[in-house]
Amino acid sequence: MLFGGDGGVPGGANIWPRLFVEMYEAAQKSEMEEILKCQEKIYQLREVYSLGKYSSSFIKGVKCALSLMNICDDFMEEPFHRFRGGERSLVEKKLKELALK
Repeated sequence: MLFGGDGGVPGGANIWPRLFVEMYEAAQKSEMEEILKCQEKIYQLREVYSLGKYSSSFIKGVKCALSLMNICDDFMEEPFHRFRGGERSLVEKKLKELALK
């Protein structure tokens, strides 16, 4: 947005919508200190949907986070499968670090 864009379609906004609203508002006002704070949190949130080894890891991470936050189920139709065990624990750990769970 600082370079002229009108906005974005961030998948992380499904998990932490307020953060992305704060980023947008800070960008509208060119408040660099606030932008940098939001950006750091967004980088940390990205860890939630960069787990796994397949291109489906993004949607798995988002759905897993939303499930852990009691927003929706993380069931996915074949050929996709929800995160289990290790990845699910890592998502939960990150949500706790970010005070989202």
